[in-house]
Amino acid sequence: MAAETDVWTKRKISFGNLEQGRTALQDEELLSPFYDAWHSCLDRLEASPIAVNTNLPRKLPSHGVNALMVGEAGAGKSTLVKVLTGDAGIITSATQAGTHGDKRYTCPCGLSFVDTPGFKLPVSPEEATKSNNQQSILMRWKDDFIWRRWLSRIQSLCTSPDLSVRPSVVVYCHRSSSRIIPNRLLEMWRIPHANNVPLIVCVTDVCGVDDTALKEVRKSMDGMVKELGEDALGRLATLIEINSEQKTVRGHQYKVTGVKQLLEGVVNSLHPLHSMQLCSRPWMGMGTA
Repeated sequence: MAAETDVWTKRKISFGNLEQGRTALQDEELLSPFYDAWHSCLDRLEASPIAVNTNLPRKLPSHGVNALMVGEAGAGKSTLVKVLTGDAGIITSATQAGTHGDKRYTCPCGLSFVDTPGFKLPVSPEEATKSNNQQSILMRWKDDFIWRRWLSRIQSLCTSPDLSVRPSVVVYCHRSSSRIIPNRLLEMWRIPHANNVPLIVCVTDVCGVDDTALKEVRKSMDGMVKELGEDALGRLATLIEINSEQKTVRGHQYKVTGVKQLLEGVVNSLHPLHSMQLCSRPWMGMGTA
């Protein structure tokens, strides 16, 4: 498997279908070429005249890589993990939080999907100022406090020296029928982006809105991805439209779409140069190599 899917030299991993992707996740050698390239990058750093401590990044293969799933309650994070892993025991809900506390689903290949509790996007500051009654002000303060705490947690995870929790990629899920609040979304997206953690934006349940509404969602999301811009490695966030489950809506039957592309995106987003962010110099902290 590793010889055929060496994404970290010249080729990108591409699965023929979702089932093939699930099978690949069971292959303990799937990420071996990535780890080889990871160690090779560290070898070159150690051979340079700059004194660098590579002890922490050397430990990544023993921890595996994490895909952090984030999004509002009911955005479809748990459903996506269920479909990606084929784990029928995962509890899902389209209307309320199905996850209480982080839940980790580790595949034999060493890739873990970390399903996080859903949050609520607070209204934009502009909208919030339009409501002047005392109850609205108190609710706004509460929502903003919870939101800031959540942003702080994502920042903490993206910079954590604990490789068992630090994400190698962040997957943001947004239900197609949910409200889009650009400044709030960008506020969150900028955290992994600024830390050079690849970001994949998934618009879920795209069959839940009509074509006109989906076109507007697509336009808005695409605009935000462009506004976010490139990270330090010259990469834009990836935007994927997804139907996690086969269903009939408005008399039309919709197939599962986009999940295979998400799995490919997660694996292909892994980059050996990320190892440099985990290095340190003897007199300085992590990420200063």
